[in-house]
Amino acid sequence: MPLNTSKLEVTALLLCISLAVIAFIFPELLTGHLQPLINQLLSYLGAPFFLLVNLLLFAVIALAISPLGQRKIGGKHAKVEFGLFGWLAMLFAAGMGSGLIFWGVAEPALHTVSSPLKPSLYANPQTSGLALTLVNWGAHAWALYAVFGLVLGGLSNNSGKVGDISAPVISASAGLLNRSWQRKLAFSITLIAILSIFFGVVGTIANSTLLLRKGLTIKLGVESAWLSGFIIISLIVLLYTISAKLGLKKGIQTLSKFNVYLAFALIAWLLIFVPLKPIIDIALGGTWDYLKLITSGTWQFASILNNPEWANGWTYNYYFWWLAWGPFVGVFLARISQGRPVWQYIVGVVLVPTLVTIVWFSVFSGSAIAWDQTYQSGILAAIKADYTQGLFVFFQQLGWQGAVLVWSSLLLLLIFVATSADSAILVIRQLSAADNKQTWSLYAWSITLGLCAFILLLQNNEPLNRSVAIIGALPFLLIFILQLVGFIKEFIKEKRAD
Repeated sequence: MPLNTSKLEVTALLLCISLAVIAFIFPELLTGHLQPLINQLLSYLGAPFFLLVNLLLFAVIALAISPLGQRKIGGKHAKVEFGLFGWLAMLFAAGMGSGLIFWGVAEPALHTVSSPLKPSLYANPQTSGLALTLVNWGAHAWALYAVFGLVLGGLSNNSGKVGDISAPVISASAGLLNRSWQRKLAFSITLIAILSIFFGVVGTIANSTLLLRKGLTIKLGVESAWLSGFIIISLIVLLYTISAKLGLKKGIQTLSKFNVYLAFALIAWLLIFVPLKPIIDIALGGTWDYLKLITSGTWQFASILNNPEWANGWTYNYYFWWLAWGPFVGVFLARISQGRPVWQYIVGVVLVPTLVTIVWFSVFSGSAIAWDQTYQSGILAAIKADYTQGLFVFFQQLGWQGAVLVWSSLLLLLIFVATSADSAILVIRQLSAADNKQTWSLYAWSITLGLCAFILLLQNNEPLNRSVAIIGALPFLLIFILQLVGFIKEFIKEKRAD
């Protein structure tokens, strides 16, 4: 459905800039009002949405092995544009690469020190800590992304243009609204999607910069939080602007491939200097506990927690963060996955990243926990006091090799953030811009994204970053449900037509 994209882009930019200015002038609105409001909404919406994502995980598995698994993303005439490695690298880098650096050591360690799960059900805090981390970062999150890509991937014959975020909702409302109201609905849906994408990435940039800033403070002695934050965010903005300017193949794909090479080099280097047995033990035990959680525990999540309210600040918060990223990751996946059969798409988008996530958290958290227990080095105590320093405290135990790992991790985090942001800008401009060749549009979104991230960084509040990241996701939840209804409706219509 044709939209006034020039008006849409200007409206979205003005809203983002206005909200950033308000947050800068009245920061207490963020900490005193916005954060408590979002926490309250999560207490109502978190558990039902979590159950929905559980259903979607099993639905995509069933879809992959069903006859529909042979369909092509984009339709039967679509052609594969990107090679397998480039495709996997881009989807992983766009989806959540930066978060794995931030939480790779810290989150499983936090859940080990103070396990949220009832010990009568999950007796080993190390393996249950990893399992709970995987619930937050593993197959559920990627299944949600996969569903977005399927809904927007042009699978049905009547689904509209690939990546049209409003088409499934318009289909769901067919017969209820006239053309004029459908046009207004499409405008509103796209605007909410843009805001969801924008603030989801803003929260991620601010969060990642906290860790990068901690690294500069520890390694270079940079004390000024303003100065170091400004330098880091400026570098991130420069990097993702150049990448977005170069485009999908020359910019985003190249940067994503480099990141994947660096990530695996980092894992290999670490494995040389730490004992393997504790990592293998935690990986196997954590994976087993994770499978138990998926098949039973996540369906009755509150009942297996020591404190049911814990889920609001962690698991449910994460899932709305993935929902906030869903519009841009979904449109991005639909764009780069054209021509691939559904079964291969689901394996690539759900199974492969989940396996990488298991390996990543097992290696980083497993080695850190084992090292702390063997040498009493204070890693877990440091993480409990300030989880942004866990990675650095651990690597400092490894001598000169640790220094290499620290700088490599900081570089990897910097580029992972950039590869998420450049993908987001690509999608925002695809959704909003009348002409994607307009240079002012690229620079406007790049600068606005960096400006909002810097204003948020000044609050120095990691939970607030996560709250801001899910602002757009809360209203987008209704849109997502309507998208699912429209998607299913199109397939039923096709089946009846056959």
